[in-house]
Amino acid sequence: MVIGIPADTSIWGTIVNWTILLIMFMYVLPKLYLYQIFSKLEMAAQKFEAISKKGQGLIVKKTAPFGRAKKDIRERVTRFVDFFIVPPVNLDPFGIIKKLDHVIDNSDTRFRRAADYIAPDADSEQKMNVFMGMQAAVMINMVAKIVRHYVEMTKKFKNLQFAMLLQMQLPMLEKMIESELKGLEAFLNGHAIGDGIGPMVIASQLDTEGKEIAKEAIATTKTVNGRRITFVKATGPGGRLGKIGEAVEKIAAKGKIARIITIDAAQKLEGEKTGTISEGVGIAMGGAGVQRYKIEEVATKYRLPMDAIAIKMSPFEAISPMPEKVVDSLNDAVDMLNERIAEVPKGQHIIVVGVGNTCGIPNTKKNLEKLVKILKERARKIKKAEKEKNKTWWGGTRKETEVWNFNRADILNLGKTAGFIKQ
Repeated sequence: MVIGIPADTSIWGTIVNWTILLIMFMYVLPKLYLYQIFSKLEMAAQKFEAISKKGQGLIVKKTAPFGRAKKDIRERVTRFVDFFIVPPVNLDPFGIIKKLDHVIDNSDTRFRRAADYIAPDADSEQKMNVFMGMQAAVMINMVAKIVRHYVEMTKKFKNLQFAMLLQMQLPMLEKMIESELKGLEAFLNGHAIGDGIGPMVIASQLDTEGKEIAKEAIATTKTVNGRRITFVKATGPGGRLGKIGEAVEKIAAKGKIARIITIDAAQKLEGEKTGTISEGVGIAMGGAGVQRYKIEEVATKYRLPMDAIAIKMSPFEAISPMPEKVVDSLNDAVDMLNERIAEVPKGQHIIVVGVGNTCGIPNTKKNLEKLVKILKERARKIKKAEKEKNKTWWGGTRKETEVWNFNRADILNLGKTAGFIKQ
């Protein structure tokens, strides 16, 4: 029996009841479901925009002591987060790498100018951390704007299928944007992120500072067990990636090379443990691909074996403060590196490249043990804080609470849009 319809045992009463039920299932319930999704999408868009504002606020707060008024910093940051890059034309792929390299160089120059303006009194390492923080802020703002765009498009055309597709993507987008915010804060504080494990392995092998051989890339050559090894990494401890490919080109041009070994963070599959070490062949390097292309060209030209060592982690862990399990993987990565080196006959020359962001990573093993302890302690504090944040009084998680948290404003909004409540 439908509420509001008088009980009637006649055939006509049954027909009326079933007709009302049919109308509800065909028209009312789909409308309610659609506007419930719209409400969730709107809440997600607002959350992403709030995270973007928070990231910009962190930049203003952290750079204020470096000689620029907060008002000027805020204006520059607000304008700069809309920064975009137009990729080169790729209809004719010939020469695309040079074009892409040139565009990336132009982009880096603009970010450096922004960092110089925002923090004029900061030293070179601090400015590079601001540089990386600005890149994270641009990424967060871009994701927030894209989500807002699709939410408005979904609401405009009231497309249920499109709304469901967007809703299914939200958990991953939310995780990504929260990780970017953690990375932004790590950059501004000069803390190491998961992607810095490659340079960290190189630093653990060096006693002395290397010389800059290419833009923001240093190299140190030493003899290990009868083999001549040149270690290459981006210059630390500021946030840099360095022209690693150009560095390898210059080293290879000076003399015969027996092998190239690259060490980098790699995306794990779900079910794999963070900090797992894997080995393979090729050049372990992400990014736009320009520097990787240059190393591959060297390896192909001289017919060099290419060994790759990967430290597994999620893409979210790679851009967040370095997790404890990644820190623990340092010794295992060094052991695998020594195995690969031992395969090369004595007297030969090997290039070992640590790929990744050097924010918070030193150039030598001096004080590295102290840094490892700090990183582990910081990772434990972050993990504990996240657990406390997600706990609820009834023992569930924050996500479970959000599922059931339909407040009065949401119900009124759904009622108005469905036509049950007058505007």
